[in-house]
Amino acid sequence: MQIKDLKAKEDTTLTVMIKSVQSLRTAAQKPYLKFEFVDKSGSIFANKWSVKPSELEAFSAGQIVTVKGLVQLYNAQKQWNIESISVVEGDVDPADYVESSSMTVESLKEYMGQFMGQMQEGYYKEILQYFLEKYEQEFYVHPAASRMHHAFRSGLAQHVFEMLKMGEAYCELYPIVNRDLLYAGIILHDLGKLFEMSYEKCVKTEYTLEGLMVGHINMMVSMIDEASRELGYQGEEVLFLKHMVIAHHGKLEWGSPKEPMIIEAELLHYLDVVSAKMTAATMALQHCAAGEMSDRIPMLDNRRFYHHK
Repeated sequence: MQIKDLKAKEDTTLTVMIKSVQSLRTAAQKPYLKFEFVDKSGSIFANKWSVKPSELEAFSAGQIVTVKGLVQLYNAQKQWNIESISVVEGDVDPADYVESSSMTVESLKEYMGQFMGQMQEGYYKEILQYFLEKYEQEFYVHPAASRMHHAFRSGLAQHVFEMLKMGEAYCELYPIVNRDLLYAGIILHDLGKLFEMSYEKCVKTEYTLEGLMVGHINMMVSMIDEASRELGYQGEEVLFLKHMVIAHHGKLEWGSPKEPMIIEAELLHYLDVVSAKMTAATMALQHCAAGEMSDRIPMLDNRRFYHHK
């Protein structure tokens, strides 16, 4: 059994990983522990209302624990009320409990090579080679977000793959699109998240101080400037690539310093939204049985979706 198999009103025992734990107090000022547990199938929030003083500091992110408790529905979301929790002793591999992309790192690298093979020699291909070689290890394991979409191991690379796959079709449909510029923008638009968020032990995704104060868009623009100078490039190509990164959120109120002003930037924004929303919905539906409604999906206006057969 995994987290996705948990059913409401059932008393269940399961071994999972702690993604986060907080020591909080009720309205009556009684201490309790709030957990988020994960395994390869998904995540669930849980509370331990009756807490011994020794338990308040006993748990931390990354621990593998065996949990017994009753699963209930709260605001249409499954939540675990913990009766007992104990740390699993001995040699355990945390990777066995980490939610990961369904695509292997090897397949993601292979697909990336195929898309790069469609590009012409020149600035856009060269700067991609520069970044993918420099940050290869981090790029293929990092999540694309802390929670909203592709928030799992190798999520960033999967997000880029999905966008490239869709972008390839749009380039065939609309020959006016500069394929090299589009592919470069897709691959680099979120690369700054390698530094915006830490991914400690593939368990805990937290914003870095620079991430909070500067953000992945501004970070990436600076990185493009630095790499372009190192590679000996300047001019419109560099400007267009920076604009792709700057405008990929689409609107000022969604966090873009500028709205798209070239068709490749407009298309990049749409591909980003489709990949994020469809994957968020897919993950939610994978975590509920056919014939049931999913949990609420923040990425989709907090709506629930029906998992039809």
